[in-house]
Amino acid sequence: MSNGENLLSLQEVDIELSQLKDKLAQLPELKDLAKKRRALAAAKEELLKVVALRKDAETDLADLAEEEAEYRRRVDEAQKSVDSSDYHRVQNLEIELSNLAKWLDKVAFDQRSCTARLEEASAREQKGREFIEKLEAAIIRSGQAARVAATDLQNDIAELERRREKLTRQLPDSLHEAYTVASKQFRGLGVEKLEGSTPSLCRMALTEASLNEVKRTKGVTTCPYCHRILIVDEGDQK
Repeated sequence: MSNGENLLSLQEVDIELSQLKDKLAQLPELKDLAKKRRALAAAKEELLKVVALRKDAETDLADLAEEEAEYRRRVDEAQKSVDSSDYHRVQNLEIELSNLAKWLDKVAFDQRSCTARLEEASAREQKGREFIEKLEAAIIRSGQAARVAATDLQNDIAELERRREKLTRQLPDSLHEAYTVASKQFRGLGVEKLEGSTPSLCRMALTEASLNEVKRTKGVTTCPYCHRILIVDEGDQK
C-alpha cells in the first residue's frame, strides 16, 4: 500500500475506533456498574464516619465507667473513715456524700446519653455494613453483565488496535507525526483525497494553478485551502 492509502486507512480505523469506544462507554451495563461503584465508595466513606462515632461513644462510656468507679470508691472510703460520734465529721460527710451523689447523677445522665449515641451508631453501622455487602454482591452481578455486553465491542476494538498498529508501522515517522497533528487539529478528519479538482472534505475546488501544483507531488501534500493532509494519488507508490 502507498503512504496515501495507509493514511486514509488509518483515518478510517481511528474513526471506527472512536465510535466503538464511545459506544462501549455508553453501554447501559457499564453505566450501571459505574453508578454502583460510586455508591459503594460513598457508602464506605460514610461507614468510616459512623464507625468513628461508635468508637467515640465507646471511649466516652469507658471513661464514664472509670469516673463512676472513682466516685463510688470515694463514697465507700468516706463512709468507712467517719466517726459517727463526731458531729462535725458527720456533717462534713453528709456534704461530701451529697456532692458525690450529684456527680454520680451527672455521670449516670452522661452514660444514658452516651449509651443512646452508641446504640444509634451501632445500628447505623450494622445497616451500613449490610448495605455494602448487598451492594458488593450487586456489583459482581453487574460486572458479569457488563463483561457479557462489552465482549463483542472489546474484541472489535482489539482487532482495530492491531490494524492501527500495523498501519502506523508502515508510515514514515514524519508522516505519522503529521497525521497525528492533523487528526487532533481537525477532530479525527485530518486527511482528505483529491477527487477531480476538489478535496473530499473541505470541498473547495482548486484553481488550475493550485491543481497543477498539488498534482506534481503525485502522492501526499497539503491542501492549500484547509491545510489538511491531501492525498493526490492514493494508489501512487512514491
